Amino acid sequence: MSSATHPAGIGSAPLELAVGAYRFDRGQGRLMSRSGAPVPLGRRATALLTALAEQAGQEVTAAQLLDRVWPGQIVDPANVAVQISGLRAAIGDADGSVILTVHGRGYRLAVPAPAIIGNIPHALLPLSGRDVELANVVKRLRRDRLLVITGLAGTGKSRLACAAAQALAGDFHDGQWLVPLANVALADADGLAAHIAAAMGVDDGIAALSGRQSLLLLDGAERLGGGALDLIRRLVEENAGLGVLVTSHIGHRRLRPWCVRLSPLALPDDAPDSPATSLFLAAANAAGLEITPDAENVPAIASICRHLGGVPLGVEIGARAASLLGLRATAEASRDPIRALPGMRRQGPARHRSLGAAMGWALGLLTDAERQALTVLSSLPGGFTADEASCALATAQAPAGETGLARLYDKSMLDRVGEVFVLNPLVRAGAAQAG
Repeated sequence: MSSATHPAGIGSAPLELAVGAYRFDRGQGRLMSRSGAPVPLGRRATALLTALAEQAGQEVTAAQLLDRVWPGQIVDPANVAVQISGLRAAIGDADGSVILTVHGRGYRLAVPAPAIIGNIPHALLPLSGRDVELANVVKRLRRDRLLVITGLAGTGKSRLACAAAQALAGDFHDGQWLVPLANVALADADGLAAHIAAAMGVDDGIAALSGRQSLLLLDGAERLGGGALDLIRRLVEENAGLGVLVTSHIGHRRLRPWCVRLSPLALPDDAPDSPATSLFLAAANAAGLEITPDAENVPAIASICRHLGGVPLGVEIGARAASLLGLRATAEASRDPIRALPGMRRQGPARHRSLGAAMGWALGLLTDAERQALTVLSSLPGGFTADEASCALATAQAPAGETGLARLYDKSMLDRVGEVFVLNPLVRAGAAQAG
């Protein structure tokens, strides 16, 4: 069979690939041990392995193999099985896990799973209710190679970022590295560079990123200073194969063109299939509480989710609380979520173990003036315009103005719907308690 009639996909296969415990160079038709020592193969076995390697991971029919190994000859099809048996013996494939049999059709050379390079964890539970957000993060990061996910504490920024890294594993085959930054104050570029190198476990620092297809996940970048933020931009500009995904409660203005806001889950309209309700049911089930999403339970679940502002951390805590208190009692307790809902034991940062801890941490990122302004705004019922906010702040003799509102928005303490500012119920509850 000439190269012109080879099945599609031949050109996309690598010239050298792993075949069980061996390596096969299909360009030279040579099988080698891992150390590089040649392994003798007969002419037909080599032709057979070459045909399979050219379409590694894809089915190759017995007819295609006959045509390739015995071109222009009339041969008993059973000869293919005999040659496959001999080839398996040569590569130590006694159980047929390297050259797979596609019953009744042909054979397929198994492609080994690529080794995972890096330290980004895979979530034990699936990402719930974030399909659109995940697709957008993957699309934006592929396009811009730099993306900052901002949003209120507990909205799932880190979980979304890890899911995106998993989805992009094929794009960054030289490694994906999680660099924890929460509560780490790094003002200058040198400090961040050293922190990245330590997380990667390399001696040559960020120079190790040069010429490689790698992803950095800088998680919890709230306390980075100007020099460190400038380094992030330079890393992307100077390394064409590098992607940088950042999570931060604060939308840093130096990185504003690359910032995307992660909102809480859409609040349920007494619908059993809403993202918040689905997360509540999944978390309740994980806590050992089996709840049927029927006409009696769904309104109570919707009430809990609304009082918790659709924040995934809050919804999960509410679901676990329901396993202890019951659904009706939890619905009542969620009206005062900071005080009335119990915390939960879980791995991860201490600030994610209770709503009081999460909101206290977020408030701790504010200046005294910003905290005072937020306390005043939290007393306003519902949404408010910039003029209404300024009036309330002036009456209370608190810091005012569009600049103050913009800073609170950048620090994820305000949301905006058109011309109206709104406070998440958890922010409102946290500010009221702190005030």
